[in-house]
Amino acid sequence: MKKNVPAVTTPHNNFFFQVLSRREKSTIFFKRYLPEKVVEMANLDQMTLVESQHMSTGGVSLYNDILYRCPFNNRQTGYFFAVCEHQSTPDAQMPLRLAKYNLAVIESHMKQKHKTFPIVVNPVLYTGKKPLNYSTAFDDYYAHPEIGAQYLHLAPFNLIQLPEDQNDIIYQDQALGLYFAAFRSCRDNDPYTGFAKFMEHNWFPEYFDNLPFVEKEIIARYIGWCVNKEQYDLEKVLTLITKNQQEIRKIMTSVAQQYVNQGIAQGMQMGRGGTSSC
Repeated sequence: MKKNVPAVTTPHNNFFFQVLSRREKSTIFFKRYLPEKVVEMANLDQMTLVESQHMSTGGVSLYNDILYRCPFNNRQTGYFFAVCEHQSTPDAQMPLRLAKYNLAVIESHMKQKHKTFPIVVNPVLYTGKKPLNYSTAFDDYYAHPEIGAQYLHLAPFNLIQLPEDQNDIIYQDQALGLYFAAFRSCRDNDPYTGFAKFMEHNWFPEYFDNLPFVEKEIIARYIGWCVNKEQYDLEKVLTLITKNQQEIRKIMTSVAQQYVNQGIAQGMQMGRGGTSSC
């Protein structure tokens, strides 16, 4: 499998990887959003990030993944294969794509001289603008699900779908809500305004102010990547993230050149008739 880095350079892919490749965040994510019976048999304290394989279709990468190996009870090996799906239009055949990914994980596992298949569990974070209303169960895609399941059955994937309502409880999660809010904002036409609206909620600013610097930088880099550079300069974006002048200076030093380069690329894209959306 490939080296453990994002396979494509897009802000959504990179942000997803930067958040969930941090073990403390991924542990919380899995505890929150995987089925209780899976969490009960998984030894999350022994979970390890492993090399992951990014999949693409027709040469165009559509997803970014995070792969963790986790021992389960009764000497069963398990994998958590978390996928970020950020297309604007939902994928009607997500279970089929996940089946391909999971087979690649199983094949790689067996090449390591293991004698039994691992369990692969799929949480899917969907950040698209349109609701994903398709079934999460592989069996539902057969003309006769009860017959098809007798020949090839795969467990439904675990869908985490970000709601439109900014007051939804998912955004109030002290460990993950801020990242979900950033994802939701950067699907808007104006990410700056979208995130600013989250910051107006009474539960957000105090929590955000107490975040470690590295987390503020991750979010600042992501939102800074997605905003219209002609409309929002870097300092304005950072003032939205933090009021601490020392932190603003540190983040500017870290991301300034990236911001300039992205602004140039964005201007070239708009000059060709494209849009400034990320």
